[in-house]
Amino acid sequence: MIKHYSMTIVIVCTFLIPGVSLAEYYKVYVKRVEKDLYKTQTGVYIKTKYCYEYSYGEEAILKYEDYSYDNKLIFESDNTCDVDSIFK
Repeated sequence: MIKHYSMTIVIVCTFLIPGVSLAEYYKVYVKRVEKDLYKTQTGVYIKTKYCYEYSYGEEAILKYEDYSYDNKLIFESDNTCDVDSIFK
């Protein structure tokens, strides 16, 4: 009974805490267009900050959430770059 009650409190508190949200992860194939600018195969542009990764269509993971300051582009080489914006 106590375990069930404490688990319910944890679940309820998780949804009530402001700012708790989940980032989305997307598999993308990116090509570097110019410094701090990458383009996906679908025509979406990803603007990064201080990213020096050269990519010619390699697979990467885009961790993105609206209005977040923690968006990342993660390359197969395990290098990560901060994402500034995404646009078409």
